[in-house]
This record gives sequence, C-alpha cells and structure tokens, in this order.
Amino acid sequence: MQEHCFHCHDDIIGKGFTVEDKKFCCNGCKSVYLILHENNLDNFYSLDQKPGIKPSNSDNHKYTFLEVDNIAKKFIHFEDENTVKVNLFLPTIHCSSCIYLLENISKIEPEIYSCQVNFTKREAVICYNPKKLTLAKLAYLLDNIGYAPNFGSKKEEEKKLDKVFMYKLGVAGFAFGSIMLWSFPEYLGIQDMQADMRNFTSYLSLFISLPVFFYSANEYFISAFKSLRYKSLNLDVPISIGIIALYSQSVFSILNGDGPGYMDSFAGFIFFLLIGKWFQNKTYKSLSFERDYSSYFPVAVTRKSKGKEEIIEIEELKKEDIILIRNEEVIPCDCHLISNEAKIDYSFVTGEEIPIIKKKGDFIYAGGKLLGQRSVFSVLKESNRSHLTQLWNDVSKNKESIQSKSTQDKISFYFLLGLLIISLFAAIFWFFKDSSNIIPIVVSILIVACPCALALSSPFTYGNVMRVLGRKGLYLKNTSVIENMNTITDIVFDKTGTLTSGSLNGIEFIGEKLSPLDREKIIAVSNSSTHPLSRSIVRFLRKGFENSIPDVQDYTEVSGQGIEAKCNGSILRIGSKKFVLGKKETIENETATYISKDGDLIGKFIFHSEIREGIKEMTSNLTNYNLHVLSGDSDKDESLIKSIFPTHTQIHFHQTPKDKFEYLENLKNKGKKVLMIGDGLNDSGALGTSNVGIAVSEDVFRFSPSSDAIIEANQLYLLPKLLKQALYSKIVLTTCLTFSLAYNTIGLTLAITNQMSPLVAAILMPISSISVVAISTGMVMIKGRK
Repeated sequence: MQEHCFHCHDDIIGKGFTVEDKKFCCNGCKSVYLILHENNLDNFYSLDQKPGIKPSNSDNHKYTFLEVDNIAKKFIHFEDENTVKVNLFLPTIHCSSCIYLLENISKIEPEIYSCQVNFTKREAVICYNPKKLTLAKLAYLLDNIGYAPNFGSKKEEEKKLDKVFMYKLGVAGFAFGSIMLWSFPEYLGIQDMQADMRNFTSYLSLFISLPVFFYSANEYFISAFKSLRYKSLNLDVPISIGIIALYSQSVFSILNGDGPGYMDSFAGFIFFLLIGKWFQNKTYKSLSFERDYSSYFPVAVTRKSKGKEEIIEIEELKKEDIILIRNEEVIPCDCHLISNEAKIDYSFVTGEEIPIIKKKGDFIYAGGKLLGQRSVFSVLKESNRSHLTQLWNDVSKNKESIQSKSTQDKISFYFLLGLLIISLFAAIFWFFKDSSNIIPIVVSILIVACPCALALSSPFTYGNVMRVLGRKGLYLKNTSVIENMNTITDIVFDKTGTLTSGSLNGIEFIGEKLSPLDREKIIAVSNSSTHPLSRSIVRFLRKGFENSIPDVQDYTEVSGQGIEAKCNGSILRIGSKKFVLGKKETIENETATYISKDGDLIGKFIFHSEIREGIKEMTSNLTNYNLHVLSGDSDKDESLIKSIFPTHTQIHFHQTPKDKFEYLENLKNKGKKVLMIGDGLNDSGALGTSNVGIAVSEDVFRFSPSSDAIIEANQLYLLPKLLKQALYSKIVLTTCLTFSLAYNTIGLTLAITNQMSPLVAAILMPISSISVVAISTGMVMIKGRK
C-alpha cells in the first residue's frame, strides 16, 4: 500500500522521514510539521483533507535582493521604528487551512504582529517588527512553510494570462468553424455518398481537435483534478466529465469508421464555454465593486493655496500641494510634515494604538490620523482613494466572508453531487431505451444544470445596490452592510451635527467684544477640531475676517467636553462650562460653548438648534422602526425634537459617549438590531457597537473607522428611501433565485428527455449568467431612479 506524506499528502518514495507515528515525504514537510506542532498549531491539519503545501527547496540567498532598501520599499505600505506593514502576493493559498496557518503565523514567529489574508486575491497583509525581522527573512519563512511570495508584477501576470486565454479561445473558435465546414455533408444527410472523403474529413477533424482538447480545455481538467485530489467537488468536475465523455465517443466513432461523431459539438462546446468564461471575467472587472464604491466615496481635504483655504476632493491633490489636517482627520496621501511637530496615530494602518511624534521634515505615510493641533503637510504622492477605502474596510475585518464562502462551497458540493446522481440515473434509463443517446444526454445534463447563475445573483445584486446608494449619498463599507441593514428593528439618532445643522443663523456670541487678536486665537484653536460645534464657531468668526491664522501648541481635545491649546502665548479653553471653568451648567435650556483665556472667561457661543431640512418628513416615513434620540446636550430642545418625531420615540438628553454605548448594548441584549446615526466623533463607541453605524459627513470629510457607512449630511432626509432600496435587494435576489431554479428545472427536463444537444447546452450556460446579471442590474437600476 502506497504511503502518503502527513503534511502534503504526496506519495512517499523510499524510506521518507518519520516523527512519532507520522511519516513525511521530505525533510521540508517534516520541518513544517515540527514548527506547527511546537507552536500548538496542530489544528491546521484538521481544517482540510490536504492542508499542507510542500515547501520549496529555497536557499538562504534566494531573497537577498530584498535587503536593498529601494527594492524592499516597493512592497512596504508603512514603516516606522517599531512596525513595518507589507502586502505580499502568495499564489499557493488554496484553502481554509492556509488562512488558518497564515493568520496564526505569529505563533511561529513572535516578531510578526498580525497577518490578514485576502483569500480571493491570494494576498496577505503582514505587520512585523523591523528591529528583529527583515522582509527577506519574512519571505524566507513564508517560503519554508509552503507559501513562497511572488514579487513579480501582478498586472503583468494578469496580462499574460489574458493573452493565453484569448489564444485558447481563438484555437477553439478556429477548430469549431473548420470542423463544421468539413461536417457540412453530414448535416445534409449525404455522408454515405463519399466514404473516402468522409473518412478523410473525420480524421482531419480529429487532428484539429487535439489542441482544443489538450490546450483550450486544459484548465477545466486541471481544476477538476485538483478538486478531486482534495476530495471535494467544484463546477469543473462535471464539465470535465462531459468534455471527456463527448470527446471519447467522437474519437471512438472516427477510429471505428463511423464518421466524425460529435466532434463539431465538442469544438463548439469548448468554444462557447470559453466565451461564457470570458463574459464572466469581463463582467466582474467592469463591475469591480471595490473600485466602484471607492470612486463614489467622499474623501475631501483642506488645501492651502495663495493664502486661502479651500476644500477639494483628494484626487485633485498634486505633488507639492500644501494641505491642512485637523485633529482626528486622516492623512490622505504620503507627505512631508511642514509644521514643527505632529502626533500621528497609525492604529488605522497597523492596529497599534501608541501615537508617534513626528518632527518637521519627517516622511508621513498615508492613513495616519492626526492627534492634536492642526498641522500643515506637503504632498509627496498623489492620493490613492482606493487605499484609504481599503484601510476603512480592514478596520473591523472579520471571518464572515470566509464563513460565507464555506457555506457556498457546501451548497455547491451538494448541488454538483445531485447533478452527478441525476446524470447516472439518466444514463441507466437511456441504456435500456437507446444506448446511442447516453453520451450526448449525459453531457447536456452536466452542462445545462449550472449553479453559475445562482452564484452570480448575490454579488451583483448587492454590488449594484451599493453603487445606487453611493450615488444618493450613502457610502457603504462593503456589501455585507446591506444584509445587516435589512435586519434593522431600531434606529438611534444623535442630535448635534446629525439632526441639527451648523447654520450661521443659529449661532450667537455673548460676552465682551472680541479683539482681532482674540478672534485669531479662537479660530486657530477651534480650527484644529472636527467637532460640529467647533466647525460652526470657525465659520461664524471667519465671516468677513481675512487675517492670517496663527499656529497652536499643546493641543488637547477631550471627547464630549472640549479643547485646550496654547496660541500666541495664551492658553485657551473651549467647551462645556464644566470643562472651561470647572463649574456645572447653571442654565439648562441652552446649548453653549464657553471660551476662556488664561483662566478668565471671555464669553460663550449659544447655538440655537436648526433641524436639517426634510427631517420631519423623514421620521414620519420610518414607521416600521423603533426610533430613539440620544443627545449630549441639555433638554432645552425636548419640545422641538418631540415635534418632529412620532410620539412613541424614546428621547434622552445629557448622554455621555459612554451612556450612548451602554444604551445601544442594552438594546442589542434585548434582541434588537440597531442602526446608529451620529457625527462620528463623540459617537464612535456607539457607532462601533451598533449592528450598522452610519457617520454623518458635513463639509469636511472625517474618517470614522468604527462606522459601517457614511452619509452626506444634506442627504440624511433620504434615509427611508435608502433603507427601502436596501430592502429591495431581497426582492431582486428572490427573482434571480426563481429564474435560476426555473432555468435549471427546464434545462434538466429537456436534457433528460433528449431534446437538447451538448452544443445548445454550452450556449445556454453563459446565457443563463448573462440573464441573471441583466435581471439584477436592471431591477436595481430601475428602482434606483425612483
């Protein structure tokens, strides 16, 4: 009995290597097993029938080129004294075991902080300690455990694959046309008139079919072989069985002198299969949902030009532009620091929450979040919006996609198993009725009953809904947010900056008349904050004020309380009365921001709440949900809020960020599915704990990593329509499912009853996918126009 390697399951030739009762084909597989065993990662072998990959025989010098800084930097996305983040292409990733091993690689190498695997792209984002681990050593480690990184150009590789695919399609198309031409007498029923010519054209068809079988169709065979090797089923298994059966029957007919058999059907079959594959690949590329939502994603930045500040989209940034970043804002591109000092939080990039102090002239990577006073930067590279949206997507990355993929794999397995059983029974039935029809009938069954249409319906429906919502001002992190939106039972609103706007007409200053110098200082300190009230103060004071704004130092912002900073020798405090003067509010019926200079009260800004346009109509159309309002302000606006919300709405004032978080946790503990809508600053905890968190974006965009979506403030009134658009995806999916089931039922019936040829089945296979894409896209787009 042939023995198999415990790690990679390859045959053991010769004596092999033994550890305890486990045998290995080579020393490399034994070494990987020992590494896993010593680090308590034995579960790796329970996740898949054949989880391991044989490590290559690489030597210590294979990756020495990565010791050259200029080469290594091409693969580094972030680097500081304690952390390096790289994105590596690992083409040998193939199953859940690979994901498990790679995401637990820190147990093998403690200097690796984290590893996130993108299974579909076969990429891994790895953070490690550069003091004790180099990129070359990391690559060597990955190589040793069977995941050798590919440092070539992915785009070039994709271009090569595209060319090869088109060559295969061309070979199949040429063969299909030629064989049909030579088989023309067969179609006219005159095959017996020219026996010699018939035999000649038959052998000619056989000759030209060889490259179709061994070249054009080889990917189906390879994929099916790998699937069976890992004791699983994929769609290429029945397709390969059909190809082999049809081709074998045709070859037998030709060699037996019975004519060309089904060789024309075989060539056409492969040709149309490849066309279907080409269409599917092109459709996925044209509807690349990651690219689509990033293109609608509202990322803005403040640029300083000719002494004036202007808000622009990040695509408009050019090299050497000067940009201004405020507290809690994310730096959108690689740049140099112009200000004397800045505190940068790179947790958005690395997961490490310890801020880093940068000095004037230091290089700053995109994705860092500024902490403290407003700082000035010089752009080094044009901004990459997709990079920022990917960072946003990775913040709360979970295993839902892997679990979803696992469920889909199980469904596909049982679907294909059932298809093979149906084919077997059909073959038995036709064996007794007319055995000459067995091959074409079985091939037609295997091809026409395709789960492709079913598999395409979900990603295309959710992807199209996501694009429609983006056009209407609601930008989702990913398509899974739509599924969560469809389960919502309760909606919780923040008040300030969410239900109310920052209109200048609603602001009043009470206190001593501000001197131009004090006005400059207040603007400078407030302008470092992204809080809605701070933004309103800046707009109010800058109206008709052209003086330059000084720098601030020692900036501190306490969430929900206020800000403190030094400006031109004075210490300013801006915030609640308790924060500014250490006293509790004496007037409970106003929203006020107090200002002190060097401990002396200057005055206060009173904000008269102005509800955003359309909010009353919005709340009246949310009758299917339980509504809640949580505000950190006093209850002065209680009557106003009650006037725009239904009577059963739960309204609570004096809510701290912690209170909001606990309130949502309590709702979830009661089995509620909660949608939280807030400004993304004081509400970050609540947004993060909600089932769906939507951050409201005003004039300056601010990333809120804990949110699942971002909505433009002036589009908030559309919330009922946006939720209905998300719910409509259920109808679209049901329609696509019904179509797929009807298609498979009718197709199987026609195939089993010998009313469909393999060629027709091959043509219908891509048509079914096209139909589902058309139905999904059409229904979503028509609904989106309403």
